[in-house]
Amino acid sequence: MENHINYDSLLILAILAFITPFIVAKLKKIKIPYQVGEIFIGILFGKSFLNLIKPDLWIIFLSDLGIAYLMFLSGLEIDFSDVHIKDKKDKSDSKLNLGLLMYILSFIVAALLSFTLKFIGIHKGTLFFTLLFTASAPGLIVPFLKQKHILTSNFGQTLLIYSLICEFICLIGLSFIASTSLYGLSYKNFLFLIVFGAAFLLYYVVKRFYSIENFSALAFKNLHLSVRGAFALILILVSISEKINTEIILGSFLAGIIFSLVVGKAKEEISHQLDTIGYGFLIPIFFIMVGVNLDLKTIFNNPSSLIKIPILLIMFFLVKLIPCLLLKKKFGQRNAIASSLILSAQLSLIIVGAQMALDLKFINEADYSAFILTTVISCILFPILFERIYKGDDSIKDSSIKEEKIIIREVIPTNDLYLGKTLEESKFPVGCRIFLIIRESQEIMPTANTVINSGDILVLAGRKDDVESTINLLTDHS
Repeated sequence: MENHINYDSLLILAILAFITPFIVAKLKKIKIPYQVGEIFIGILFGKSFLNLIKPDLWIIFLSDLGIAYLMFLSGLEIDFSDVHIKDKKDKSDSKLNLGLLMYILSFIVAALLSFTLKFIGIHKGTLFFTLLFTASAPGLIVPFLKQKHILTSNFGQTLLIYSLICEFICLIGLSFIASTSLYGLSYKNFLFLIVFGAAFLLYYVVKRFYSIENFSALAFKNLHLSVRGAFALILILVSISEKINTEIILGSFLAGIIFSLVVGKAKEEISHQLDTIGYGFLIPIFFIMVGVNLDLKTIFNNPSSLIKIPILLIMFFLVKLIPCLLLKKKFGQRNAIASSLILSAQLSLIIVGAQMALDLKFINEADYSAFILTTVISCILFPILFERIYKGDDSIKDSSIKEEKIIIREVIPTNDLYLGKTLEESKFPVGCRIFLIIRESQEIMPTANTVINSGDILVLAGRKDDVESTINLLTDHS
């Protein structure tokens, strides 16, 4: 591994991140998530085949920051205004209670299945694998459900909360078992509580600071303080996690929760900026690097490990199928089964857990390879099956209605077709209004005869689609 930046590999990564969505979009008969396509592309250009991407220190850093940022967005996506509130149409328990009940069922099923691992040659770490099989992959589920416009629905929020509970408990449990195996029962087993303490303290400090300072875009123009604050939170908690040898995804996930609680109703506007950095740059690098680091040659050199792959896939599915049957009454049988499929798709935590199991000598190299390939196959297989089975429900309609709410955006016009023209001449979409222009630190309340000048900051408000169309018109260079 080299300390200088490998620009050739970075260039390949950037190009692959750009072209992968186009390649996936061409696969009309086989619909796979874009993130799965990125893993596939990584396999093709990584160790298994072309071996054109050479991970150096900086690429590994960007990949780690990508998964940390993805977990931050996972925490940010939780709708806390709805977690403790019962559905008006369904007087059953809240999503949080339902998620906890589902996790208990997952744990019971996983415990039973873990005892059968001895029949495929894995004799140690029964409790470890019980927790590992309950793992979920919000890092995959969040962008997948977001892409399908499901995430903000009742169905999507239920799956998100359940997957986060699975990830949360599994992460803490594995860390505790690993530290106990290495150091015995000591204070080191409980160091992860420092991250929670730091998160709790940060929440009150940030909330206090947020309430007394003016963080509006108008006060600081185009400085994007929300993005800066997000990265500060992530890196503070990730740094603390790294210092005490706890997984960084725990710290970044807690950072997302803090940010979600602090910004409140402004989350939708801020998320727009945060998604651009995450899904536009950092997160694709992480998914591509998952594929790059998988060496299929090592796996196929151990044919006995291949037999374990379908068995592990079935275990992943059964652990999620039984608890998801609880969703049958609320979302229908097809959607209950579909939810178990998408929740069976695994990613980072299984990869991390498999590495921990190897270090603890619970499994050998061949078993480790089997776990990694099973994880990648689950990312491909289960989302495809979800597409075939899932049927939209009423909560998705509610989500689409939510998209019509009024939003506010800022834009600096760069399209020469509109510079020097009055607002009346510009003829923007009727659902969007320019209610403020910031010109050389002065705020102007525009009229129909106000001229758009180069360097102006236009503050837009209106329906989401119309506002975004106006932004595209003002910044289009074609």
